[in-house]
Amino acid sequence: MGVLREAYRARVPSSPGSNRPLVRRGPFIVLAAALLIHNTLMFAVSFGFGALALPAAALLAGPVLLARHRPLAAWTVMIAAQLLLTGLGVAPDSAQAPQPWLLNQALGQLPVIYVLALTSARGVTVAAFVVTIATVGAVATLQDIEPDRLATGLLTWALALLVAAVLGHARRARRLATLRVAEEHGRRQVLEERARIARELHDVVAHHMSVIAVQAVSAPYRVEGEVSEEVAREFASINTAAREALRDMRHLLGALRGTDDTPQTTPQPDLNDLDRLVQSVRRAGVPVQLTIATPAPAPVLSVTVHRIVQEALSNVVRHAPGAHTTVSVRAEDGDLVVKVENEPSALPPAERRGQGHGLIGMRERVAALRGELTTATTDEGGFAVRARLPGGDRR
Repeated sequence: MGVLREAYRARVPSSPGSNRPLVRRGPFIVLAAALLIHNTLMFAVSFGFGALALPAAALLAGPVLLARHRPLAAWTVMIAAQLLLTGLGVAPDSAQAPQPWLLNQALGQLPVIYVLALTSARGVTVAAFVVTIATVGAVATLQDIEPDRLATGLLTWALALLVAAVLGHARRARRLATLRVAEEHGRRQVLEERARIARELHDVVAHHMSVIAVQAVSAPYRVEGEVSEEVAREFASINTAAREALRDMRHLLGALRGTDDTPQTTPQPDLNDLDRLVQSVRRAGVPVQLTIATPAPAPVLSVTVHRIVQEALSNVVRHAPGAHTTVSVRAEDGDLVVKVENEPSALPPAERRGQGHGLIGMRERVAALRGELTTATTDEGGFAVRARLPGGDRR
């Protein structure tokens, strides 16, 4: 049923790299109009349909117009029309009767079969071809036609339909192959861009972080005079933060290059690491109040919560230094709610507002878990980040 539903909804696809349909509307309109006029005259004069000539001609021309929009529906109408006309042609006292292999009728069938093969899977096309030959051909055999002529007509008609189906399927396959090549080209471009970014990160960012780590660890020995214990701790904290950033940078470079196949022995940060994160922010001069009121969530939720809080506190340090900040993580109605809110800062920001890549990253993390993220300025002039994550299974 799923295949038939997909085939029923199918439309003529566009050409790869453009919005132009593979099959244009104009030729179908011209062909349908020509079939309508020609068959009306033929059915009225040669076949003796009388007042039924125009409706009979419309039944043959209609599927041609419908084929571009609903190929499977057009094929269904075509089958019904052929059965009706072929059967009806037995009744009138006429020297001729409608036969599916005649050119005036075949021209209404071939475009429909072609478009159906172009838009549908191979199984649907094969089934449609078999049903068409079996049903319409069976009704045609009821007419009083010489066996040789009947066999020749049926064979010619079947071959014509087969050619239309093969051509439509071939064009469909060629289009899909072109799309696969384009997709592979796009994937290769993405990999090349990722490799370029990895080189830039390694050559620039990683270099500066290494310098910071080395300077921080050697600073107490290079400064003249006695270094207080508090200052030594600050230098040690800077060194630790720089080394952690370098470690994360190495993982990021491996992921960008697609070579990070070594097992990750360092555990991912989670809720248990929020205290250490808050302590490092406090040492940066931002008073932070942390409240955790939830059981231990699933690991993926725990990592996401840590990254959200980490990015939000980093924004406070950069854009609202010294502002009192509250961090809360709690369970609410089966979900996990994370909120980071800071008051206005009396100090100027440490750096100007950037492009908001951190907020984009938070939104992507939350969206991956089908959660909700809201960021807004508070009434007091501060800033609040609030994320609601589906609770999921507990550990």
